[in-house]
Amino acid sequence: MKRIACFLLAIAFCAAVAFPASASPVSSPQAGEALKRAKSYLLKLEKERGVLSPWSYIALAASGENLGGSRVSRACELLGSDEELASGEMNTYCLLVFTLLAAGQDPFNYRGKNIVEIIQQAQLPSGKFADNVKTGGEDLVNSHIWAVLALKAAGASVPDPEGARRWLAGRQHEDGSFYWNARDRKTADVDSTGMVLMALGALGETQESPVVQKAVRYLQSVQKASGGFESWGAENPESCSMVILGLRTVGIDPQDPAFRKPEGDPVTALLRFQLPDGSFEHIEGGGVNEMATHQALMALDALLSGEIFWTRLKRKAGLGGREELSVRFRVGKKWYVTSRSGQEERHEMDAVPFVESGRTFVPVRYLALAMGVAERDILWDGKNRTVTLRLGNTAVRLTVGSRTLYVNGRSRGMDVAPVVRNGRTYLPARYVAEAFGYRVDWNESLKEVLITLQ
Repeated sequence: MKRIACFLLAIAFCAAVAFPASASPVSSPQAGEALKRAKSYLLKLEKERGVLSPWSYIALAASGENLGGSRVSRACELLGSDEELASGEMNTYCLLVFTLLAAGQDPFNYRGKNIVEIIQQAQLPSGKFADNVKTGGEDLVNSHIWAVLALKAAGASVPDPEGARRWLAGRQHEDGSFYWNARDRKTADVDSTGMVLMALGALGETQESPVVQKAVRYLQSVQKASGGFESWGAENPESCSMVILGLRTVGIDPQDPAFRKPEGDPVTALLRFQLPDGSFEHIEGGGVNEMATHQALMALDALLSGEIFWTRLKRKAGLGGREELSVRFRVGKKWYVTSRSGQEERHEMDAVPFVESGRTFVPVRYLALAMGVAERDILWDGKNRTVTLRLGNTAVRLTVGSRTLYVNGRSRGMDVAPVVRNGRTYLPARYVAEAFGYRVDWNESLKEVLITLQ
């Protein structure tokens, strides 16, 4: 972990409470409070110390923080200096892309350089992204990972995605683990394995993939009784963060029973390292640590939002993400209106929304299509009366008659349940839309629900 600290992607999770043995899964309110405290700590640290590490700004931006007035532009200047870029190190170029996106700057034209294109052109015939954009090299697994994720964050294509996936999968060890040094085929590393899962997920692999399943079995085999993980002989929050983010990327809930140990799970283990001031310590008793804090922040945001940091950065920058979108459903009307980038379009329905128990219910198919879910990703299981909607890295599952909604396998409570009316399945609009990152408002005078992309 320490050997690749300067390359590690920040990830997230924080909590306001201490967790005893046999800790219960962390609730969304607990996680949300922990995230706020970690963000507050980093913002306070900047005021006291000056420029933060690039990863701290990336974590803050990915978790929704407005960095206007911060010193993120100075971080870009330091990282994108001629001296830094002259090294040719792939990790430096990738980190610059993430930091520019966090700052609202353009990685396709930074000081006359197209940083994204430089990364794209560094993919080798083997499928690997070179260790160095100038001199090549195929030793560093982490440089390959960050190249894939940087391109995804910028909304750019991976020139040879199958080659990139194949090369990465080919670095897996016999026990299912990965290591940052491609030449070392024996050393197992939790952090590297979590990082590889991120890249594999970004390249389209899911929990059904054999290489993913093998990596997950490895992580389960080395998980500690606390629910956490260790690197270099010590349990630490960074390892927990890498595992959480890797699992989330391939669609696995880190609080699933399969990852629950006698004293907790990866999330409760992570939160044990949060200090009263909102920061995280690297090891128990070690005191505040910026790296541990910004990595925890990313993991927490992924857990709460259902999205991984590079998709959050892409949307923030408006690069290849979903269009600016709003949708209006009116109670009793067989139509709904979508507005994309200011252009409105009316769509007909064969069923009408209605209000019951203070909630607006909308036919599942039309609600899903309005939010951008493809027909093929609207899945109905008649036997179990469940509907699953998939959009990007988020999967939402509901059951008729049940007040529990699952977002990427993580349960959330509702105060109403999906119903069937006249042969149509209706979903509570607010809960479903918010699960996909939309904001929901109600216009009482028009009896209209407004759904907007945040």
